[in-house]
Amino acid sequence: MTILMIVLVVVVLGLAALVILPRVMMSMKTAKLKGQPAPTPHKPSAKRIRSGARTILYFYTPTCHACRAQDPVVSKLQKRFPGAIFKIDASKQREAASAYGVMGVPFMAFIEGGNLVSAQAGAQRDAVIAGFLAGDGAA
Repeated sequence: MTILMIVLVVVVLGLAALVILPRVMMSMKTAKLKGQPAPTPHKPSAKRIRSGARTILYFYTPTCHACRAQDPVVSKLQKRFPGAIFKIDASKQREAASAYGVMGVPFMAFIEGGNLVSAQAGAQRDAVIAGFLAGDGAA
């Protein structure tokens, strides 16, 4: 019974590490980029980023369930803030995803003045996204 408990604890800790480690690594990479000029390997967003306008890069993959839930929110806000939100398929635009340290999706990079203000992994509420674009608050 004791060996079974030890194996179970090791398995649970191993799975937890698989979930937590990528998030920690992603946070470390984006922390280094915070306040720095935003990378521009994604050509459609590069002009807007260089203009200094508030911009959000939304990284997703077609197979991600959380991304499917986030998509209607992003699509609605793209209509409200035309040209401010760029949807980037991380499975196809690997150079762009790597430049921002994306290791999991959904992932959003919030850019203002050409600099990365913040980056968030996981689904985001529409109020957070709209607030950033409207200038009502930082992401």
